[in-house]
Amino acid sequence: MIFKAIISNQAEPELGQATIPLPIPDNEYDHTIGLLEDMGIGSPTAQDCRVDGLDSTYPILNRLVAQNVNVDELDYLTKRLDSFCQGENEKFQAMASKLNLSSIKDFINLAFCCQQATVITDFSNLEQTGKGHALTVNGGSMPMEEFDKVDGQAVALDLIQSGAGVVTPYGVVYDNGMKLEQLYDGRHFPAYLYQMPELMIEIKSGEDGEATGYLYLPSSDRQIQRTLMRAGSGSEGFRMEIAMDELPPQVSNMVSPTRDGLDDLNALCRAVEPLGAEERKKLEAVVLMTQAKYASEVRQLAENLEQFDFVPKPDRPEADSALTELGYVAYHGSLTLEELMMDGSAEQQQQEMQEMGGMAQ
Repeated sequence: MIFKAIISNQAEPELGQATIPLPIPDNEYDHTIGLLEDMGIGSPTAQDCRVDGLDSTYPILNRLVAQNVNVDELDYLTKRLDSFCQGENEKFQAMASKLNLSSIKDFINLAFCCQQATVITDFSNLEQTGKGHALTVNGGSMPMEEFDKVDGQAVALDLIQSGAGVVTPYGVVYDNGMKLEQLYDGRHFPAYLYQMPELMIEIKSGEDGEATGYLYLPSSDRQIQRTLMRAGSGSEGFRMEIAMDELPPQVSNMVSPTRDGLDDLNALCRAVEPLGAEERKKLEAVVLMTQAKYASEVRQLAENLEQFDFVPKPDRPEADSALTELGYVAYHGSLTLEELMMDGSAEQQQQEMQEMGGMAQ
């Protein structure tokens, strides 16, 4: 967690304040939005949250105090800042100071390009400063042989004597030609992987094919709804495409945003996410054995994986089993495989069957 924001409703301050941890933990997102909605704020698109205070490791962000922002903007910005490597926080704050930035839109855009700048905070080690600058102007990477040959002190002296530096409270900053690109337009967030999802789905406009939003599954139902609203997917001509897929290969073959729908895909990702490497391989074999065709069926299999045995290299066949290209799978549940893959928990189905059996007696 980077900081906490104290939020209120500027139009109705009598409704009190809410202290929001940022980035918002996934398991607290729905609760946080509900809390804000009780205060008459928390819109998916409007900047209706007044920032009354910030507890932050980034003093420059205090410029947001007394401004109205969108809560998802705050969440997105802090996720970007949370990913920063050592030194990037100084670059971010120094460039924000140099450019006199104060809006959350500009802060979000700066988070994507501040890495191009050089900031000197310590003039006692010019060798390290010069080598760091050489690495920065080369896009952050250099062959080790070239890096070792850099005369850091000479590079640092040339930089200082260029007179291009601007003194800020966060160090002397050199922009190195950095331009503040408008990747965030105030409505549509650029793609950003804060945590590796099972699926990243791109929401595209049918007219020009431009991406207007991204879904990172699994996610809470409320977060999905808010992302779709922000992307404008209620309009005609929008489509969804899988932009990144981390599901096991045999599971990936079964998913389609247009055929399965977001609810089933999200439920599948939620079921697969906690599985370890061996369990994922087992699920693939079970999918091959059962010849599942839909995301909802694969999700049922993932949720009932303990009812299957899987041996990568079988010694002998058993009853009610199958040899797949991934190994040997045996099913030992009480339901038929067709019943198991039906949309509904196996436990509920078993209970219903037992009740019907009792009535027949």
